[in-house]
Amino acid sequence: MIFSLEGKNSYIKRIFCCLLLLMSVFVAYGQKVTILKERANPLLELSVSELPDRILFTDLRSKVTIKEFTLPGRGLGGLMMFSSDGQFCVVSGADGQTTVFALGKGRIDQVAQLPFRTKFAVFNTKRKEWLFVHSVGVFQAKLSKYLANTWQPVGSRTIASDVNAIDISNDGKLIGFTNNRLIQLLDYESLTKVQVNWEKEKQRLLVFNPKREEMASVTDKNNIEIRDFSDELVQEIETHHARISWLVYDRAGDYLISVDIGGRLSVWKPKEKKKVQELSAVFMPPTFTQKNELLIRKGPDWEEVPIEASAEAAAQSVYVGEQNERRLKLLPQPIVGFTRETGLSLGASVKMIWYPKADNLSKFSQPTVFIPMVSYGFNGKQLAVGAYVEAYYENKWHFTNRFLFTNNSKNYFFGVGRESNDRHKTTYVSNNFILDGAVSKILSDRFFVGLNYRLRKDSELHFEREPFLNFHGREGGWLFGIGPTLRLDKRNDVLFPTEGSWLDINYYWFNKGLISDYSYHELKFDYRKFLPMNWLVRGDALAFQAMFNGTWGGEAPFYQLPYITAERAFRGVWRNLYIAEQVWSVQAEYRSYFSHIDHRFGYAVFAGLGDGARNFFKDYQASLKAFYGVGLRQQLIPKYRLDSRVDVGLTNKGDFGFFVGTGVAF
Repeated sequence: MIFSLEGKNSYIKRIFCCLLLLMSVFVAYGQKVTILKERANPLLELSVSELPDRILFTDLRSKVTIKEFTLPGRGLGGLMMFSSDGQFCVVSGADGQTTVFALGKGRIDQVAQLPFRTKFAVFNTKRKEWLFVHSVGVFQAKLSKYLANTWQPVGSRTIASDVNAIDISNDGKLIGFTNNRLIQLLDYESLTKVQVNWEKEKQRLLVFNPKREEMASVTDKNNIEIRDFSDELVQEIETHHARISWLVYDRAGDYLISVDIGGRLSVWKPKEKKKVQELSAVFMPPTFTQKNELLIRKGPDWEEVPIEASAEAAAQSVYVGEQNERRLKLLPQPIVGFTRETGLSLGASVKMIWYPKADNLSKFSQPTVFIPMVSYGFNGKQLAVGAYVEAYYENKWHFTNRFLFTNNSKNYFFGVGRESNDRHKTTYVSNNFILDGAVSKILSDRFFVGLNYRLRKDSELHFEREPFLNFHGREGGWLFGIGPTLRLDKRNDVLFPTEGSWLDINYYWFNKGLISDYSYHELKFDYRKFLPMNWLVRGDALAFQAMFNGTWGGEAPFYQLPYITAERAFRGVWRNLYIAEQVWSVQAEYRSYFSHIDHRFGYAVFAGLGDGARNFFKDYQASLKAFYGVGLRQQLIPKYRLDSRVDVGLTNKGDFGFFVGTGVAF
């Protein structure tokens, strides 16, 4: 049966269109809603709707079809939208074409037909240009600009094919789009990348605020995130809704409106951290009138609905930001490492963060952190299980503690001090556990003074072959030391500092009268300085470290002697290759990125100098060792600046170092 829809006031036509709209079924896909659609244009008081082979322009007031355009093969569910100024309508579908109509009072004309299928389109009101995402392939899609008067292309580039939303900033200077965990910003004029933000979660539905430099997106967990243009998370809304399929700011930029696939429309006011309005059975994206009222399709009609606070909606709203009611936060972290002793190490940890109550904050308030971990080293079947806790208390006390048990701890012995040599290398294995920490009084928000302690138990050491050199500590045993600690922390960030300084001084007294099987003194001095440089790219930095670690007044077991290798200044070199009763080192590292717009991948260039002796103040003969190398960095958890790193280095003594780990070196 074939229905003829010709005739301006056809009764059959109106009945048929209504039946199609009532049968509409939609499936959310990114920012696009696949539906038997109708879109409203309040500026010209008309709407556009679809049939399988044509589109209909209808008067909003009289419901009379004004004009029809036949588009054979277009199908249903393709792109259909009005420009923000109401002067154009763009449609695209299965026919592989993009058709543009110019609109005016009493005038609807087809003005262009472009030879590609468009996935997303957005209109630049400042430039009177259209931006199309089209010709989507397996790996790439095209992003093209077209002049609205000549319909000629004025710029094009390729982007990722999995782009799921695109928008233009209110000043017309930036293009933003989301794909996977990325939010990318392009310069509108040149279409070149100006910033690539790698978020913690997958992102979709990107919209710019029409009045402020901020943008909103939706995560895979269905949370709405609001960011400024520097990628700082300003607000976060936990919706607890069905999957959000549409998101927009109102004309004034004060409200965010979301629609989910269950037909629930929510009006959020981020400044007041609450939902102010909720409507049901909204199955088509609304728009805004000139008076900034919502224009919503309810049944067969479009209705104007003022934005106003609703007590019921506010009571149901759930909002989370920096000071949220959900005080516990879990941050899983992979453990990936490589040392020449353990080989490849794999494991996992979970960073559990308890935030202080919002009504009990002071400049001393910090979250409490607990981190359990487990890892396995494949070279020697080394199993390590441990935990770290750091807690702040209301009365300005600070507590840290680390526990680590290692089964089959595999290491190498090369000798001590000047007797140390790679030719003397022999393997030894033991089991051990370590418990160390500190209790400090917080004198200011940066300055801590307190008492630190270390408790360690080692089983008897089993050597692969008998060492030729004398050493102290074969039998293992107990160690217990205690002493004062001082810390001054002025870093701007714990995981990735780029500015400020760090000073840590610790003294331990080990004595056989205090559980310990060994008696001696130990001092640790660690000073670090971080300088933002912005030499090659924005965000690069120089880091410096000066370290002294010395023992005296007794005999420490060789496996507890100070060292400058492994994860320290000479990273990746055999841990026990350069051990001595006293060591010092200095090192510098330049940290940067391959691209100033994409900080996912970076590099480091470093160099160090150090030496060891039995006593630097008595019969010291210098044997300086220099270390230099390069490293690669890749962000594991971008928002926390947690990087994976691979470092390769050499020494002036012919040693080679290769280190894989996470986080900064110092």
